[in-house]
Amino acid sequence: MKKITALLLTLCATATHAELQTLDNDALQAINGQAGADLSLMLNLNQTSNSIFDNGSGGVCENVEFCHIGLAINKRFVQADATKPSGWAENSDSGNKLWLVFKGVQGTLNIQKMGLDGADLKYLDKSNTEIIKPAIQLSFSAAQPILIRNFGFNALSIEQDNFTSSTTTQGSSTNMYDYAYFKKPTYAATANSATQQVATATPSAYDYGRETGFMGLMMNGNLAIQGKVMVFSCDGSHPRC
Repeated sequence: MKKITALLLTLCATATHAELQTLDNDALQAINGQAGADLSLMLNLNQTSNSIFDNGSGGVCENVEFCHIGLAINKRFVQADATKPSGWAENSDSGNKLWLVFKGVQGTLNIQKMGLDGADLKYLDKSNTEIIKPAIQLSFSAAQPILIRNFGFNALSIEQDNFTSSTTTQGSSTNMYDYAYFKKPTYAATANSATQQVATATPSAYDYGRETGFMGLMMNGNLAIQGKVMVFSCDGSHPRC
C-alpha cells in the first residue's frame, strides 16, 4: 500500500511543459517538407461495371426517361397551324416550348492516376524580379492514360411540351410526360403501326425499340497525357494577369 501511494505521489509531482514558439521567415525557409498524393478517379454514369448502358430490369435507367438531358433555347416555340405540312408554325414569343433532348446519356471515365502535389512556381514579374508562388500541381503520365468507355448519348432529338408557355411565363402540367424531356418515343418494326409513336419514322430492325432521334454519339478510347498543370493565384505582378 505504501509503495502504491508513493508511486501516485511521484506521478502527481511530475511536471510537464509545452509551448509554441514563433518562427521568423529565415526559420520557415529552412524547413522543407511536403507529401503528395496519387489519385485514381472513376466516373460511371448510367452504366454497369462493364461499361454497358444500365437500362435492364432493376437498372438505374430501366425508366429511360430519367436518363435524359433537356436544353431549352430562348424564344423557341411552336403553335398549331393547319396550313403547315407539319401542323405547327414557329413562334418566338409563345406556344409549345421546344427542347433539345439528349437521350440515353451515359459513359465511364477512368482516370487511372493523377498526381496531386504542392510546388513552388517561380516567374519574373514586370520589374524582372523573381517571384515564388505556392501552387497546386496536377501531373499525368502517358503510361497510365485516361480510359473513355461508351461516353456519350444514344439519340438526340427535338421534342416539344404538350402545354403552352411564353417568354415571360413557364407553363406546367400534372402529367410528367407532357414535358418534352420526359418523352420517350421509340422506333417500331413496321411503319405507321398502332404502337408507333412517330408515324413518319422509317421501320428498321436495327432501330426497333430504340428511342427516336436524328443522331447519337459514343466515344471510346484512351487519352494519353504527359505533363503537369500548375494552379496558383495570379496577381498584378504576373505579366499575363
